[in-house]
Amino acid sequence: MFVTPRRALLWTILAIVACSPAAVGALPLFPAALLPAALFAFAVYVFSFASSPRPAQAALVLLSVCFAVTCFDLAARAWLYYISDDRPKELSAHRWPPLPEVYRFTPNLRFAGTTHGDLSAVAMCKDWREHRPVAFVTDEHGFRNDPRGAPARPPDLVVLGDSFCVGDGTTQEDVFSNVLARERSLGVYNLCMDGAGPWQEYVNLLVEGERLRAREGAVLLWVLFEGNDLEDPYFPQLERSQLPWQSAPEHLLYSFKEFRYRSPLRRLLFVKPDEALSDRAVERTFLDGRRVLFSDAYAKRRRRTAEDVMGHPNFGMLKAITGAMRRLADGRHLTVVVALVPSKEEVYSWALDGAPPWTSSEEPSGFSVVMRELCERQGFRFLDLKPALVEASRRAYEETGALLWWRDDTHWNGAGQRVAAAAIYEQLLRDLSSLDEGKGQEAGGEGKRQEAKGKNQN
Repeated sequence: MFVTPRRALLWTILAIVACSPAAVGALPLFPAALLPAALFAFAVYVFSFASSPRPAQAALVLLSVCFAVTCFDLAARAWLYYISDDRPKELSAHRWPPLPEVYRFTPNLRFAGTTHGDLSAVAMCKDWREHRPVAFVTDEHGFRNDPRGAPARPPDLVVLGDSFCVGDGTTQEDVFSNVLARERSLGVYNLCMDGAGPWQEYVNLLVEGERLRAREGAVLLWVLFEGNDLEDPYFPQLERSQLPWQSAPEHLLYSFKEFRYRSPLRRLLFVKPDEALSDRAVERTFLDGRRVLFSDAYAKRRRRTAEDVMGHPNFGMLKAITGAMRRLADGRHLTVVVALVPSKEEVYSWALDGAPPWTSSEEPSGFSVVMRELCERQGFRFLDLKPALVEASRRAYEETGALLWWRDDTHWNGAGQRVAAAAIYEQLLRDLSSLDEGKGQEAGGEGKRQEAKGKNQN
């Protein structure tokens, strides 16, 4: 059989059209990819060798369907992808191509719109949503910092953590790092990231810390979350040279996988809802008769004892990371302080359990007991935010009817962010001489600038 250039071109076109739904992600690769392969073989036969026109007509119909599905999938990415979960996708962190084990937001993002909570999203019930306006700004590196308001001096305080410190669901000015910067006159850099556990947080500091050029003696505020930090991914690599960086071919392959993953048709037709429901929502009625949602997973974990925590498969890595964090901070002349965020299910446990109002215990959890001991071994100051939040939850409701968490979310609202900022400053940061020195240097620099300005005017 002689293959002419015309026939080779025809076969190439047939292969592209037949395989295009799988290539864009509208079909899973296996075993559904066998269908495009079979269609391609059938089309090659009927267009090149069959004598009857009817098989060619059937092949043409099937190829037209493939082409239409592909075009629809590509065009629908601008709008259909949002319908499957209409929380703004701009606010979602994505895997970082050079190192996909960690995440980044879209760099230089400026978003203003509305959002709702993660619990109402996983519950897939629109009636449970608490819609609120949100402004979301990132810097050129994909972290939630507004470059326009960044201080010219090196940071006094670097905040390291997960979505609580990112301020998921909360507008930019109410995020507690911005509250600290604004109300305490601190130079703050938010190095927090959605989806980050202790290992990812450590890697973010390891990878990004040098470019921050934090002044000597600056404070590293490491914020941990009780709800899932033991369950988050852990990896053994703790040195920069050992991290699983992607090569150029791996980067291309990963980019192709991410492109296919963003297929709206695949998500609607082939992704089971349970894949997104690792934290199922539990509904309760609050004192004011309004609905409040809780995470079933976090509700179960709040009862873990210190022995349960130390017996967890990831505890050894968590312990190793605290030691690695101390060595990394010492090498960069950072003073480390640690704050532990309790879950909504702890602070409002009385509402979750149907107990008398405002009877949540302020006693430390098993995770808190273990983390305090780990921090003491490394010389880190430690603060459990649970007592401050439990006490403030009642005061806030009695004074304004407000909660400290969004009703449909696992994260703090603006009121909770402000309570956390005040407690962290008063109990962890206020008497740190290194912060005072930084503020003094800034005040001295400002005085010199004002003096020079006066001389120029004279």
